[in-house]
Amino acid sequence: MSWMQRCLFTLSVIAPLCAASLASAAPTISITPPNNARFLAGQRFDLRVEGKGVGPFSATLTVDGVPQTFTSGAQNTTTTDGVTSAGYGGFNLRGYSNHHAGVHTLTATLTDATGTSTSSTLFEVMDLSGDRVGADNVIIMLGDGMGTAHRTAARLVRYGATGGDPNGYLAMDYFPATGMVTTHSLNSIITDSAPGMACYSTGTHSQNSQEGVFPAHMVNAFYYPRTEYMAEYLHRTQGKALGLVTTADVEDATPAANAVHTGNRNAGTGVVDQYLDESDAADGGHSGTGLSVLLGGGRRWFLPSTQFGSSRAASTDYAPLPADLIAGWHLPSSAAGAADPARDLIADFQNAGFQYVDSATSLSSVMATKKAPDKLLGLFGYGNMNVALDKLAKRRNVLVPGTSTFAVDDYHAPDQPMLDEMTSAALKVLKRNREGFVLMVEGAHIDKQSHAMDAERAVDDTIEFDRAVAVVRDFAENVDRKTIVVVLADHECSGFSIIGALNGTVANLQALPPDGAVTAPGVVPARQAAVGTYDIAGFPQYNILADGYPETFDINGKILFGYGASGDRYETWLTRPRPIIDSLLSSNIAAELATAGYPGQPFNRSQTDGFFLRGQAVGQAQAVHTASDIPVSAYAARPAMAMQFVGVQRNTDVFVKLMRAVLGGY
Repeated sequence: MSWMQRCLFTLSVIAPLCAASLASAAPTISITPPNNARFLAGQRFDLRVEGKGVGPFSATLTVDGVPQTFTSGAQNTTTTDGVTSAGYGGFNLRGYSNHHAGVHTLTATLTDATGTSTSSTLFEVMDLSGDRVGADNVIIMLGDGMGTAHRTAARLVRYGATGGDPNGYLAMDYFPATGMVTTHSLNSIITDSAPGMACYSTGTHSQNSQEGVFPAHMVNAFYYPRTEYMAEYLHRTQGKALGLVTTADVEDATPAANAVHTGNRNAGTGVVDQYLDESDAADGGHSGTGLSVLLGGGRRWFLPSTQFGSSRAASTDYAPLPADLIAGWHLPSSAAGAADPARDLIADFQNAGFQYVDSATSLSSVMATKKAPDKLLGLFGYGNMNVALDKLAKRRNVLVPGTSTFAVDDYHAPDQPMLDEMTSAALKVLKRNREGFVLMVEGAHIDKQSHAMDAERAVDDTIEFDRAVAVVRDFAENVDRKTIVVVLADHECSGFSIIGALNGTVANLQALPPDGAVTAPGVVPARQAAVGTYDIAGFPQYNILADGYPETFDINGKILFGYGASGDRYETWLTRPRPIIDSLLSSNIAAELATAGYPGQPFNRSQTDGFFLRGQAVGQAQAVHTASDIPVSAYAARPAMAMQFVGVQRNTDVFVKLMRAVLGGY
C-alpha cells in the first residue's frame, strides 16, 4: 500500500469516528410545539427550546427567520429557566400567538459546553373565519371508550331486532352526519383518554397522560409548555362559558383535558385546584376557561386532607407557577397555585359564586327554582360516580342478584343523579350566558367497565349516555338552534364485541357444575359451550322498564360479549354481582370495599364457577384500549355544519371543524 493509499485509508477510518464523536458531544435539542402542529389564528401556545447536555446552556429561536425573545431561560447558565430537570437546559416563550395564516418555520439552536445543535420544525396557522352565521354553542358528547360495538349493543338491548331489522334506534343513531375518527396520540398508535380528549379541545396532539401541554423535561408537570383549549380561546375572544359533566371523578383525564394544563393526569390535587383558579371567576375576560358548571364525582379532592374520604396531598399538587407563565397567559396572581393539601376547595368554589350540590335530591331542588344558578358545582361521589346499573338498583330498591347491600351505599354515595339529569341541569345554567358556551358531557363508565370486562355495566352506561344525547339533541333542535353537537369517543376500549347469545336458559346456565379449574386445551368448559353463535343467537329481547333501562340483563338467550384486548378473567356470562373496586377512590373507602367482598380486579371474580380466560393483553389485569377508529355523529340546525364530519378524519380535525362552525367558515 502506497503512502497516499495509507493516508487515504487512515482518513476514511478516522473522519467518521471524529464526526461521530463531535455529533455525540453536541447537546440534544427539541422544539415545542411538535412538528406540524396546527393552531387557530390568535390561539395561544408556548414555544420552548430544550436539550440535554453539559451546562452552561444558551439558545436562540426564530419564527420565519425573525429572532424571538425568551420570557424565561437565562443564557450561559446551568439553571436556565429554573424549572427544567437536571441535566437539561430549557428556554421558554410563554403565551405566543400568530395571526398570519399559513405554514411557519421555527428554527432553534442550543449550545452547551460541548457544542451547538440546530433544529427546525413547522407549524400551521389556520384562519377558519367566514361570512356565515356561526354556532353559539358547542356540545361534545364523549362516550369514553365507546366503539361501534358498544353502540350496537346498546341499541340491541334497548330496542332489539326482528327479522333482520332493528326495532328502534338510539338517539345518537338519528344524527344526520356520521363519520370515522382516528385515535392516535403524539407518541403512540394507542391513546389514553388525556390526549384522546385533548385532540378535540386543542386541535393538537399530546403524549399519553398529558393534557393541554406539550412534552418537556421540567421539575413539575404543571409547568409544561401549554396550548390553549377551545374553551379558553372562546372565553377570551367571545365570552363563552364552559360546562363539564361526567360520571367519572372530575379530576379524571377526559373532563380535565378541557380545562387543565398538566403533564401528569393523575396529579389530582393540582388538577381540581386549577379548575377554579383558572376559571376566570372574577370574569375579567382576558384569560381562563369561563368554567361555570362542573358536575361529577371526585369529592375526595375538594375536602381538606384531614377529612374522611379526602385524597388531597402536596405530592399531587404544584407550587406557584413560573412568573412568565402567569404573565404570558394573562392569569391573575391568585392563579399561581400553592401546595395546600388542607384547602377546602368546596368552600372556595362557593365563595367564587358556585352553587354546591352533593346528591340527586339537592340537584333537583336547586334546578326546580324559577331561576337557575349562575354557576354550579356538583360532586356526587368521593371518586367516580357509580354506574347506571348500580344507581338504578337503589332507585328501584331491588338488589343486584348475589348481593345483600346496594353498591351506592357501600360507596358512601346513596343518592346520585343519572347522566341525563346532570346534562339537563348543566344546560339550564349555561344557557344563562348570552355569549354561548362549550359543554362536554362524558359517559365515563363505558370505558371503565370495558376495562373491567363487565359487559352488562358497560352496555347499561351506554344506554345512560344515549339518554343524555337525547337531552342535548332536543336542546339543539328546539331551544337554541345555534348549537352544534358531536357524539364520539376518545378511543375504543377492550376490543368490545358481540359474539353471540346464550344457548339455553339462565336457569340451566346457573345450574352448570363449577368449571373454574378447567384449563386443559382439549376440554371445553360447560360455560364456553353455552355460547350460541350464528343462527343459534337469534334475536334476544329485553324487558325495558318505565325508567328506560332493562329490568335485568340475565334473560334467556341473552346477548354475550367478548373482548379482543382482554385481561385475565373468569367468565360466567351472568351479570356481575358487584363492580370491581374503583381505582379512583380514597384509600379508606377502597379498604372498606375490599373488606366487604368487592373484587380488586376482574380475575378476582367468579373463580369458582366461571371458566378461566387468559387475556391477550400480556401482563395486564384489565382489558386495554385499542387503536381502532371510532364513529362520530354530528347534528346542527344548519346541515352544512354537521356534514363536515362525514368521512374519515383525524382526531385533531374534530377541533378544526367545530371551530370552523363557531367562526362561520363552514
